[in-house]
Amino acid sequence: MTGILDKFHVEHSIQGARVVARSNQLTPCCDSDEQIDAHVQMLKEDLDACAKEMKRFLKVNQSGSLFEGWLSAKEGVLDV
Repeated sequence: MTGILDKFHVEHSIQGARVVARSNQLTPCCDSDEQIDAHVQMLKEDLDACAKEMKRFLKVNQSGSLFEGWLSAKEGVLDV
């Protein structure tokens, strides 16, 4: 899942969920207070979208497997 600006990516695994920056440059050059506020607000909204996705992944991981037939984190790993 990417955020609305496509600047961040949410990854998830058995250890949990995390946000990874997809870009080194998060905003363009700004030359006014209004531009700075607008671009930072968009980043905040993007991170909020990522946070919702992370919480969704955690909820799915705690309640059961993400895909049918896969083990959830609570079920552990099969003994071989």
